[in-house]
Amino acid sequence: MKKTISLVSIVFSFFLLMLPASLSAQKKVYTKSMRMQDFKSRTTMVVLSGPAIRDAALRAEVTSRWSVSPYAFCTPAEYEKLKSDPERYFLHTQKERGVLFLTLSKGGDPDSEDTMKKPLDIVSMPFCGEFDESGREAVYLPAYLSILQDFVEAALDSETKAYMGLKGITRKLPKRWKLYEFPDEADRAFKDREPHSAVTVIISPDGAGASKPRYKMTIDTEDYSLYHYGK
Repeated sequence: MKKTISLVSIVFSFFLLMLPASLSAQKKVYTKSMRMQDFKSRTTMVVLSGPAIRDAALRAEVTSRWSVSPYAFCTPAEYEKLKSDPERYFLHTQKERGVLFLTLSKGGDPDSEDTMKKPLDIVSMPFCGEFDESGREAVYLPAYLSILQDFVEAALDSETKAYMGLKGITRKLPKRWKLYEFPDEADRAFKDREPHSAVTVIISPDGAGASKPRYKMTIDTEDYSLYHYGK
């Protein structure tokens, strides 16, 4: 009898030890793609943070080209008030090591215990050097917005691409495409939407190819497909 009771005690103790692990295993994991599934039904707040000429270009291009979700515009002060709302997405600028990025993120409270209510960084795209006064970001802004939307579509369908960032949506450059690499030629070809062509865009703090950090992109002149992205 004592042996039976002892055996039951051992089994019961083992069950209690394993229970936390079992419950932990059953805890739902919210992946990046899963958390983005409401993107198309939520409003993307586009933060106009200056300077005025850049804000005007961003407003015009978003109004003309943003189709992946509803959108609205807001000031940096409004963004600060709204950024903890998990039912809103944001398109805003961030600066890192002298390079400005267009960043898509989901609002949330970083102190929330609910994963679904925490903020989420979705993707960031370099678009301008902090000290680059060439104004080339305005030329390529249509492509940047198109590429960001392409990423959203890909991330909604693929968890792998959601975590790969912009490299996850790059395609192979067609062999018969002409590649324009010099800035003046690239800008002209892009503005003219030269058929069967692509351009190289380099972004660095001052716009110079030798400066670091340096980001390099190859973009189609017609449909704005991203063929290459890297440093």
